[in-house]
Amino acid sequence: MANRAVYVLAGGGTGGHLFPGIAVAEEILSRDPRSRIVFVGSGREIELEILVKHGFEHETLHAEPSTMLRRNPIRFLWHNWHACRMARMMLKQLQPKAIIGLGGFVSVPVVVAASSLGVPSLLLEQNVVPGRATRWLSGRAALVCLSFAECNVRLSARAKTCVTGNPVRREIVRLHAHSRDSERERPYRNKTESLLILGGSQGASSVNEAVLCAVQRLRAQLGDWRIVHQTGRLQCDQVRRRYVEFGVTAEVVPFISDLTKRYAETTVAISRAGATTLAELACAGTPTILLPYPNSIRNHQFLNARLFESAGAARIVEQGSDPATTASALAIYLRILIEKHDMRGEMCRAMYCLARPDAARQVVDRLRDLTEFKCSLNQRSA
Repeated sequence: MANRAVYVLAGGGTGGHLFPGIAVAEEILSRDPRSRIVFVGSGREIELEILVKHGFEHETLHAEPSTMLRRNPIRFLWHNWHACRMARMMLKQLQPKAIIGLGGFVSVPVVVAASSLGVPSLLLEQNVVPGRATRWLSGRAALVCLSFAECNVRLSARAKTCVTGNPVRREIVRLHAHSRDSERERPYRNKTESLLILGGSQGASSVNEAVLCAVQRLRAQLGDWRIVHQTGRLQCDQVRRRYVEFGVTAEVVPFISDLTKRYAETTVAISRAGATTLAELACAGTPTILLPYPNSIRNHQFLNARLFESAGAARIVEQGSDPATTASALAIYLRILIEKHDMRGEMCRAMYCLARPDAARQVVDRLRDLTEFKCSLNQRSA
């Protein structure tokens, strides 16, 4: 189709990187339905599953993560040199109007190739602490869109930045739009109080174990609650058996594809502290107990969580080396939130204050400015 704008969204590997990209893609298509959106990613199963569900075109690019540099520098350099060549060939064929880097190691060769071809690139950084890909690319990109202003000091001195918030999908934005007050009047609202457990799109065995121990201690208090537990694929059957063993009814699933409905029904959530999950929980106004992943790069999950806790929107339980201690602390906070309705209301309001439902719109506004500026430069040079 003549004059059809092409946008390449590079990166992913996890839902935390992909979902902001999907939100931006939705906003682009709402403005110009003729646009062609191409995701370039690692080809991981969870990535392909998410993109197929949302109906987006996907290309796979094999690149080595930065952790390989020390272990096998020759392999790292060879594979990523080859990835840059392949990315350059891909971009020459696609002729994209712009590149959106989503984070993750696959974004690096695509943005590097775009820079060499004069294609403008915009980066999304979801966390308080920027990932390695964002830090490496921030000097090359035309603009870095940040979720948190605190991230700015950790980027290249040459980086141009703006704070847009972390883009969330339109269905999540609608949760925020339909919220009327702290009593959480939203679509799909369920009269039954509900506990939602999220260990991330890959699951987390330590979260699963801590939650199981805490729920077992609070069986009486949770007797009338609905429990929905996302476990990840590896532990789903095991966790389901554990609930049966101690006599608690729970819906146990490896992965939740329809989180919008789940958020709308949730009274309290227990979650890792990935930035995209936090952005969605904020739009849903869900009081949350956060168990930051202790081995996240530069402790970024704890720093994400601390920002939400300092705003009164969440409570942090740090994962210790002793699972029993972690479960005990989790049970204490969970009991408080079960019993104290007023505290849940306060946390709900604080969550809403942190929400940035217009983030995708702001990012695409900046993207439009970049591409229009590039077009004007080309016209002047012609």
